[in-house]
Amino acid sequence: MKLSFTSVFLLYFLCCSISYGIDIEKQVSLNPDEQGLEEEISDWKARWELAKVLSYMKRYKESLEEYQKLLKEKPDIKEAKYEMANVLFWVGEREQALEIFKQIPIEQMDNKTKLVVAELYMVQKHYDKAIAIYQSYLKENSTDYKIRLKLAEVLSWTKQYNESLSQYQILLKAFPNDIQVRRKYAFVLIWAGKNEEAVEQLKQTLTP
Repeated sequence: MKLSFTSVFLLYFLCCSISYGIDIEKQVSLNPDEQGLEEEISDWKARWELAKVLSYMKRYKESLEEYQKLLKEKPDIKEAKYEMANVLFWVGEREQALEIFKQIPIEQMDNKTKLVVAELYMVQKHYDKAIAIYQSYLKENSTDYKIRLKLAEVLSWTKQYNESLSQYQILLKAFPNDIQVRRKYAFVLIWAGKNEEAVEQLKQTLTP
């Protein structure tokens, strides 16, 4: 018996299906409801993603507009709030940024955001709050020497000289040849009334 081309094809398909354990009914069905496709992306989720992407592209004004629309509809999304606060910080709207950050518990922020908040406190001369953030951060990030230098400086500004000197000593142990750090250390020694030590430190930074 001579089989037609269509009959041969169907026979081949049936054999393949049996060989690979394919459920023919499910294979043929393409109805989205039966396939269990994911639910549609809502408008507010799409707007949130748009706001993020615009901020990545440094189109900050547009990003802020989208965040404002999003938070008007979904005011309880904390992540979106501090993302918007970061954008406000980048465009120089620091007071508005800080007001938003104050609404979010510090323990819910990532490290990058915590450091932004500390910077905002520094600008507004809330040094005690900035110090607390820096000290907490350094417990888990002890080799972030840029932040340690900021902590040493702000401690000296608030006349916490011994605490500041301790931070400078850690820095000099890590960077013994850094002239600028040693000179700053010497200045704090002078402010703390330790003139003899300051003289020795300053001499090390100068050519004989």
